Amino acid sequence: MQSPKPPLKFKIEITSKLENNLYGKAIFHDNTYKLLVKPTEDNDSIKIPLKILGIMNEYHLVRLSGVTGAYTEFKLMVDESLKNIEIHSSTIIDDIKNNKKKYDTIEIFVN
Repeated sequence: MQSPKPPLKFKIEITSKLENNLYGKAIFHDNTYKLLVKPTEDNDSIKIPLKILGIMNEYHLVRLSGVTGAYTEFKLMVDESLKNIEIHSSTIIDDIKNNKKKYDTIEIFVN
């Protein structure tokens, strides 16, 4: 039996809110990216500035978690972004907009 692949793990910090969008930064392997979380009416997705064979343009489990043990999970489409990390989801916005410090990690689990 093959062991599961480790998730892609980003450390995040939400730093501001403007209208309905949240802004911050995400760190992945010592690289810092801008983070944008915005609501959407249609397909929820996460866009990452990395081309990773086998996960792009597919749905994967995405978990937001924090040091307090709080977490939430979603199945999001993983797409490519040019330079930022973008989460398009009204549900995620609703969960984190009232408490920006609740989550500090995003993990993308590879099937």
